[in-house]
Amino acid sequence: MSNLLFSNRIIKPKKYSYDSWWNSPVQSIGNNWNSSSGPVTHGMYVKDFYYRLHSILTSNGYTITNEKEFKNEIATLIYNLSDDHL
Repeated sequence: MSNLLFSNRIIKPKKYSYDSWWNSPVQSIGNNWNSSSGPVTHGMYVKDFYYRLHSILTSNGYTITNEKEFKNEIATLIYNLSDDHL
C-alpha cells in the first residue's frame, strides 16, 4: 500500500500563535462554549478530543506506539483546521 500525499493543502494564515490559541476560549459564530468551570479553551477541547479518540482506538484493539507524536499530530490538525477569524 502506498502513502497518499496531498500537496494541495490550503492552510490559512493564523492570527494567533499556537500558545495563544491553546489558551483562548473556543468560539463559534455568535456562541461561546462554556463548562461548569468557565469558558472551554482550545487546549481543553484538544485534550478531551484526544482522550475520546484514544479510548475508541484502544477499545477496538489498536495500539498507539508513540503517544507524544500522536498527541502533537491531533493538536496540530485541530489548530490548522480552526478558524481564528470569527
